[in-house]
Amino acid sequence: MSIQILKDSKNNLLRRREINCIFKSMAGLLKRQDAINMIAKSLNIDAKNVCLISLSTKTGTRDVSGLFYIYDNPEDAKKQLPDYLFIRLLPKEEREKLLKERKKKAKKGKES
Repeated sequence: MSIQILKDSKNNLLRRREINCIFKSMAGLLKRQDAINMIAKSLNIDAKNVCLISLSTKTGTRDVSGLFYIYDNPEDAKKQLPDYLFIRLLPKEEREKLLKERKKKAKKGKES
């Protein structure tokens, strides 16, 4: 359950830090929220400022590659990143409720 940071770069234009890392032997065991918490703990930052962009595995390995953006201000993340990145981090019940509300609004918009 170790983390190896491959690349840690600062993007001054978008005011974020970009982290590429590998979670050793975590394929099939790592959840999105756990990955965020592990990165936040290893870098000593608040988990609210960490945005998970992607987790991926390669055939034949047990390692998980991750891409994370770390913002100083979480509001910057909401302006720059698509909504689905935040929706998929919600618990299942909240996510389903939010998606149902969006479908209702879309139907009302089409009827008008």
